[in-house]
Amino acid sequence: MAQTLTERLKGESIEKLASDARTRGNPVKGAILFTQQNLHCTRCHNARDAKPVGPALNALGKDVTDVHLVEALLAPSKSVRKGYESVVILTTAGNVMAGRIVEDGPARVVVQRSTGDLDRVTIPRSEIEEILPSMVSAMPENLVDPLGDRQPFLDLVRYLMELAATGTEHPRSEFVTGGESLRPELQGIVWLKEFNCQACHQHDISDTPLTAKQAPDLARSVGRINPRFLQQFIADPLKARPGTTMPDVMVGLSPLERKAATDEITHYLLSLSDERYSTPAIEPEAANRGRETFHTVGCVACHSPRAEDHQELLAENSVPLGKVHEKYSVDGLVAFLENPLQTRPAGRMPQMQLSHWEAIDIASYLLAAPTTASITEPFPLNADLAAKGKARFTQLGCQQCHSVDSQKPAPTSLALSQVRPNQGCLSDEQGNWPLFQLSDRQRTDIQAALVRTTQDLTSGDHIALTLTGMRCVNCHQRDRLGGVSAERDIYFHTTNPNLGPQGRIPPTLTGVGAKLNPNWMRQVLVAGRTIRPYVTTRMPQYGADNVAHLVELFEQVDHLPDVEYPRFDDQKKLREVGTELVGTAGLNCIVCHTFQLKAAANMPAVDLTEMAERLKKDWFYHYMRDPQSLSRNTIMPSFWPAGRAMRKDILDGNSDLQIEALWQYLLDGRQARTPRGLIVEPIELLATDEAVMLRRSYPGVGKRGIGVGYPQQVNLVFDAEQLRLAMIWKGKFADPGGVWRSQGHGTVRPLGDQLMRFSPGPDLDDATNPWVVDDGRPPSHQFMGYSLDDKMRPRFRYRFAGIAVEDYAVDQIDGSENQAFLRRQLTFKSDGDRAGLTFRAASGNSIVRADDGVFVVDGRLQIHVQDASTAKIDTREVNGAATQYLNIPLHLKSGLTTLTLDYRW
Repeated sequence: MAQTLTERLKGESIEKLASDARTRGNPVKGAILFTQQNLHCTRCHNARDAKPVGPALNALGKDVTDVHLVEALLAPSKSVRKGYESVVILTTAGNVMAGRIVEDGPARVVVQRSTGDLDRVTIPRSEIEEILPSMVSAMPENLVDPLGDRQPFLDLVRYLMELAATGTEHPRSEFVTGGESLRPELQGIVWLKEFNCQACHQHDISDTPLTAKQAPDLARSVGRINPRFLQQFIADPLKARPGTTMPDVMVGLSPLERKAATDEITHYLLSLSDERYSTPAIEPEAANRGRETFHTVGCVACHSPRAEDHQELLAENSVPLGKVHEKYSVDGLVAFLENPLQTRPAGRMPQMQLSHWEAIDIASYLLAAPTTASITEPFPLNADLAAKGKARFTQLGCQQCHSVDSQKPAPTSLALSQVRPNQGCLSDEQGNWPLFQLSDRQRTDIQAALVRTTQDLTSGDHIALTLTGMRCVNCHQRDRLGGVSAERDIYFHTTNPNLGPQGRIPPTLTGVGAKLNPNWMRQVLVAGRTIRPYVTTRMPQYGADNVAHLVELFEQVDHLPDVEYPRFDDQKKLREVGTELVGTAGLNCIVCHTFQLKAAANMPAVDLTEMAERLKKDWFYHYMRDPQSLSRNTIMPSFWPAGRAMRKDILDGNSDLQIEALWQYLLDGRQARTPRGLIVEPIELLATDEAVMLRRSYPGVGKRGIGVGYPQQVNLVFDAEQLRLAMIWKGKFADPGGVWRSQGHGTVRPLGDQLMRFSPGPDLDDATNPWVVDDGRPPSHQFMGYSLDDKMRPRFRYRFAGIAVEDYAVDQIDGSENQAFLRRQLTFKSDGDRAGLTFRAASGNSIVRADDGVFVVDGRLQIHVQDASTAKIDTREVNGAATQYLNIPLHLKSGLTTLTLDYRW
């Protein structure tokens, strides 16, 4: 078995490794390695964390030598730094917990786990049976194995040497965990706006720009709603949709009068629109896609995620959808999802930037729950009832919230400053006022807002009110307010795991006014501009009237210390230096950052050519000097730790001039010169006198693909997941750059030409009951590995139904035509006679029988079957297209049976 990198390095002298790291290591490359997610260095060694799991690497002290750094990576438990020792705690309940004690008090012990999410656990002292010291470091063994090779290890050590040499610990920033809510009187204002109290009461207790939650535009929306549902909702809104902000305005009516009013208003509302409700069938495929979209684009940041049976999993802490499948038709819900601000301009349901097809999919998913027969019965419009309903609509005060014309009614009741906090809508009694479904917490918060003076709100208060009222805090954290909750964290995804948490969690809003230029901020808020395509959660559009004021408020509140910019004489020359720094001969920025919409090889971090348009210059300076001071979870490495430039050979190691050079380069935006390293030359694996193998993901093949390049320049990929010959081609073997440059997440690119692909599914299978092909592993097939011949050509081995199979391909030269071809030799070992099997030699759009024993696939590939008497061509429909298969029925005798196939193309 091959040695791991750790094992190989331990076989060398530690002193030699330290010396080589000092002289041959590249600290810039090491800085990038340090932040990569597969090493997890930044999870524990976060210099800006108030209570880091591991020591700050820039404050290790002068006693830490180069040899110590190498030893700490290869044998972390040999010497553990004081203050970071681990313990094992045994509880009275028999549980065992390992970690580091961060608080040791008389009543409790707080332990920070050294694995998993590194969370902190509080254990009452009374529940602890014993605390034992651990001889094992929290730093894991074999940590450096993902580096794969000696040179990256030297680069990482060289970067650690740079950090250790700074000798200055960063001042600890108190990063807050978020999750807090507003103080009661501010939350009360949010509720007053949420329940649209100002429709009846003049809002004179605060000057907040937070807009009230206006009722929907009935003339635009009523035609999309099932009339039967509408009737039920009007009759008793609190029962029809628990959690609604719509009050019951008919509490003073008798049951008979309530029913009459319900019918009249229902017919009146239906008369406002010529659109009529219809119920087209739901496509199951669309519903399946919609489930995925609903749970990934951000819907579940506010609404509850759902189980397979549509049961809400987090109903208590979510905005209720109610019985949406009884309310909408597919077309009606699609129209709403595509433009919710048209009917609900207050923005509580924002525009999620859905395409038309995405809206159809989500609507199909939400409406896929079973409906009742009675809810879909026809509902003919009664003109007489509609006429009465118009008067009833006004009589009950519905027009205060639901204006059906351009006129907005004036408040009809006391101003909020004159409202008695324990009476009317805020009392527990029913009377001649609307009945709201208020919780005790909501009632208490509203009373606090009415009692305490809220006229002199700060700009920070106004920001907090808007972020809370519009539910921005469900995704974003600002200071201690909000942030993604623990129970919803699993629904925030990324398309690139290399980016870590910042690749899936929406960015913090702490200090955003000091970070972003106002024009960019406005484009993000009201024009849908985005720079993080890897974050699957989308930035909603709330409407300019509802959030545009945040731009000015953020500017007023957020500030950073002034920066003294360096002087320079030649802007052109400095910009050229910036071009060098961005490239692979400088700081390697191009390795991680997108450039002019072209994704980087390592990860698609934010586009370099948009940075100067987005960012304020002083924020850029602060961030370059110390990235983690402004973004705790960033994977951006520090190239100027404690102000020391790593590239001392550029601009005499002047940190400020180097940062200025970067800025001058970024000012060119889309016109910036292409830096070195953007255009990546392909990496070619060569087969010389021996075959070469690469086990990785290939196009159309999962991560268990095994590519083989043969000396005669014929190549194949064997799918070890589905036990099949997946593809063959001629010429050059493969470019592994997509894998090597993306920490294993990419795909190998076959080089050469004349590529032939074969269908998924195992080559050997049961003739009468074959496996139904999907993306998984056939349950009756087991891959048993491979052995290599003297030219490193593999013999693949697998088992099926008690039969041992060896699949051995060799490269041959056709003597008559001097052309290379593949000879595939299959050996089947069976303990007894076995019939009813079939072996698939190839597949394609067209297969024809040519000369004796020769079959031609797609007019290009000739397959010679040694004994072709039983070979047959079968046709099956796959994804709507006819596919042909060259199948060879097998009747195995006890012992060994062989099959030889020649592939010429």
